[in-house]
Amino acid sequence: MPDPMNIALLSGQSAHLKTIPDLLARSGFRCNVFVSPRALIQGVSQAAYDMLLIHDELPDTSAVDVIRTVRCARSRDLPIMMLGDGSNEEALVEALDAGADDYLCGPLSARVLIARIGALRRRATGDRQRQGLVVRAGPYQLNSVGRFALLHGERITLTPKEFDLAMLLFSNAGRVLANRRIEQAIWHHELPPLSRALAGLMSRLRKTLRLSLETGISITVVYAHGYRLDIHDDDPMHQPNPLAGKPFALAHP
Repeated sequence: MPDPMNIALLSGQSAHLKTIPDLLARSGFRCNVFVSPRALIQGVSQAAYDMLLIHDELPDTSAVDVIRTVRCARSRDLPIMMLGDGSNEEALVEALDAGADDYLCGPLSARVLIARIGALRRRATGDRQRQGLVVRAGPYQLNSVGRFALLHGERITLTPKEFDLAMLLFSNAGRVLANRRIEQAIWHHELPPLSRALAGLMSRLRKTLRLSLETGISITVVYAHGYRLDIHDDDPMHQPNPLAGKPFALAHP
């Protein structure tokens, strides 16, 4: 029989999260409760946890800062779910951009929480099974183990969301990806109609990876549809590569 899932909960001083440990225990999980970010950071660095649940309102500390600290220490191998009321859209987007994998809005439903934990665990397991994959396009390589990019052999560090977006685009070179599909892949839900989170993330990715005609890879906005990553050849006119849109190169290092 497999060991039960080990979950760390950073609840701060939130009274309505006090029932979660008992709920998780009844569902067959182990749950360690941390009341301060410092204790949590020490805990996840010293013990093996399968998932982190964190309330979005912590006393004297930004939950986003906690996520960033965890990501620096544990990269992407620890799934993080935020718990909150979801009333502040900018805070929600900022948390997801910082590296949170999911955001569960209140009022808290026990059935929904358990279902979302299961879904996030399956997604994380699938990600680990795909580790070792390298995607190549033009002068770029994306390495899913270290979650970094190479441009002409030069290493480029990406934020978690930037890397996820780069993998999605490079894996679908030449294909138009609808905004909804990108949002579901990166944030795991559709963003509000007026949100600028996707456009902002796309702009940051262009800058970080130096995507342009000069490097042979560019991102095209397809009006009213979404985005497309284009691979260009080396001729002076930089015409789109006729192979763009065909299957990308995969390798295992």
